[in-house]
Order: sequence, then C-alpha cells, then structure tokens
Amino acid sequence: MLRDIDPGYADDEVLRMLREEVEEVARDVVRPAGKELDAMDDHSGLADPDSRYFEVMDAIHEVVPRSSFLPEEFGGDGMSGKEFHTVMETLGWGSPGLAMGFAVDVMPPLFAAVTFDDDLREDYVEPWLSGDSHHQGCWGVTEPRHGSETLMIDSLLKDGAEGVPPPDVTAEKDGDQYVVDGAKASWVTAGPMSTHCALHVDIDAAEGSHGGLCLVPLDSDGVTQGEPIDKIGQRDCPQGDLAFDSVRIPEQNMIMTPEILNPDTGLVSFDQLLCFTSCGMAAVSAGLARAAFEEALDYAREREQAGKPIAEHQAVKLDLYEMFEKVETARAYSRRVTEHVWSRTLESFEFDASHPHALAAQIYCKRTAFEVAHKAVQIHGGNGITRDYPVEKMFRDSRVKLIEDGTLDVLGLEAGTGVVDGY
Repeated sequence: MLRDIDPGYADDEVLRMLREEVEEVARDVVRPAGKELDAMDDHSGLADPDSRYFEVMDAIHEVVPRSSFLPEEFGGDGMSGKEFHTVMETLGWGSPGLAMGFAVDVMPPLFAAVTFDDDLREDYVEPWLSGDSHHQGCWGVTEPRHGSETLMIDSLLKDGAEGVPPPDVTAEKDGDQYVVDGAKASWVTAGPMSTHCALHVDIDAAEGSHGGLCLVPLDSDGVTQGEPIDKIGQRDCPQGDLAFDSVRIPEQNMIMTPEILNPDTGLVSFDQLLCFTSCGMAAVSAGLARAAFEEALDYAREREQAGKPIAEHQAVKLDLYEMFEKVETARAYSRRVTEHVWSRTLESFEFDASHPHALAAQIYCKRTAFEVAHKAVQIHGGNGITRDYPVEKMFRDSRVKLIEDGTLDVLGLEAGTGVVDGY
C-alpha cells in the first residue's frame, strides 16, 4: 500500500507494530480461511470447537487478546480508538465476514462487565478473558417484524409511530428469574456457532413495555439455534435465527440500561451504542475497499492489452485514481470518527459522541466499499466474475454491507434527523 500520511498512525511505533502483526494474520490466515468457508455448502459443522472458524478466531486472538476490547475500568487492557480502527480495518482487509464474527464476540462479556456484578463477571467475563477458545458471543437485535427501522425508532415515535408492531422477544419476571420467549430473525451474526448472546427483549409487556437487555447462555433449555442461512456474501461468518421457548435466566442476567434501550417500546434506541457499531462497520468497510483497490491495482499492472499493462491505459489509470481517492477518504474519515467516539465514550465516559457523524462514517465507508469492489471487478473483466480471483468474493461481501447493520437509506434518514434537529 502507499505510505500512510496520517502522522498519528504512521509515526506511532506501537500502532505500526500492531498493524503489521494483524496484517500478517489477516493475509496468512483470515483471507485464506475466508475463501475456504465462503465456498462451503454446509456450514453446520462450524459450531464444533475444532472447526476452521474457531481456528481463525484463535489465530486473531493470539495477536489481539480479548482483553484488548474491555476498558481498564472493566478489567481489560483498554485499546485506544486508533488501535481499534487499525485492528478492524486490517481484519476487514482480510475478510469482512470473519472481522464481524470477531467483533460481535465481545458483546456478552462487555455488557456483563459494565454491571460490575461479581457473579456475571465470573460467568461471562473471566472465561472470555481466559482465552477459552470455544467461546463465541453474538448480539440478538433484529427480529422477524423489525429490520432496519429499529435503528430509527425514536424518530418513528416522534412522528406518531402508528402501526409499529410490538417486539417479538419478551421476558416476563417469575420470582428471581426471567422467562424469555420469542425469536430473533435470521441475521444474528455468528448466531449458529455462538455460545452466549446479548439479547434485546421486551420486559413484562402486560405491565407496559420496557426495553431490556439480558445475557443468555445458548446451551440453556429452550434455546434453538437456527441453521446458517444461504446468502450471497460474507458467507464465512454464518448468520442464523435464535428462538427462545420459556428460557429461564437468573434475575441478575437482565441488564436495564435506559440510555441504550427505549423505555416506552422495548425496541432498541441506539444513539451512543450505534456510534460504536458504526465505527466498527466503517473501519471494516474501509479495509474491504482497500483490499479491492489493491487487487485491482496489482491485476492492472500485470494484465496486458494492446501491447502494454492495462494500468497504463488512460481510462483504467483514471479508474484506479478514483478508487484510491475513495479508499483514502474513507480511511481518513472513519479514523477521525472512531477517535472522536472513543474520546467521548470509553475515555471520558461522557457518552455524547456525535451520532450523525458516526452514522455518516458507516454510510460513506459501506458505499465506498461497494463502489470500489464494483470497479475492481470491472477492471478484471471476465476474470472478475470467476471465483479464481478475490474480487468476486469482495464484490459479494461489499453488497451485503449495504444492508448489514442498517440499510444506507434508513441510516441516512436517522442521521438526517440528527442533522435537522441538532446541527
């Protein structure tokens, strides 16, 4: 790749070493495994502790320990925003699907840690920090009747929100336990092979809807993990539904956070939480865009037409420049937003990061990844639509990004509300 002109990254020896270590794993382990898992017709065996999926996660954790994600206040190492972006961009460069599986793994232990509850820490955080290889977290949000509009429920409520169906997953208090019923949609990332879930629920709907988040071990009686769905991209990180039939969890496993969950509907009201996810999505997408650009550049330097490499033809050279421009602006903006979010949340604990800026980073980087991957396929010509070249998978992965974690238009509408109300 070209030199990094951001002194905050290029001149930092710790970041440089981290990038090199993660890039080695991304190149030698993550990308080859991503290709292998992508081509599999049957993903049912990935939940096995010795599966290829967990081999990859172990390799990543050798370089980026799980403790890196948790702030020092919660018993972790407290990685900086710059370190987080470096890790996620580089893993996205290797495989955006496996990068997302790596990211959602942190959700159950992170939510357990912020409670400062000793029992939850013993059950959810310590095994995770100990390096237990067969531990995979997931985040249960999207439901059969609720898709991307969940991200803008506050705006919908402001406008009346008539016809918004109630949540599909509920939890009812029963003594010192909660009983969880319902199902999440098929889009739970790493759901088929996860061992624990951070689950959004509606609490005691009969008494008035109140949002809650609970921690559910997925080996509990009454839990059904669906088979991986057949999808066009990011097939190396399977997704599937989670169903709950009278699943009992201890009272302490119910975590109430009004700042995160909407108290009137039980649906998720992200705001600051979505700032975090937007940083991860933006960084991974920027890495995917960089990977597609580099593949196109290498190919254009080698592929000859009319007696010279196609990179020397003006039309292709201009395409490559425009791809470079998009990649570099996506990296720069996603870096800046990630540093801002980290500063206002996990460093100052003010939790007042700019929601519109974070959403804009996610939108811009996901769109950039798709546009760059599309052009990379075009530069490859007929070779680009075969599985012999990485850009074919990158294009399919980038198409998934336009929907994952919220469609671009819904995210844009939510960001637009923030701009109109608060600019």
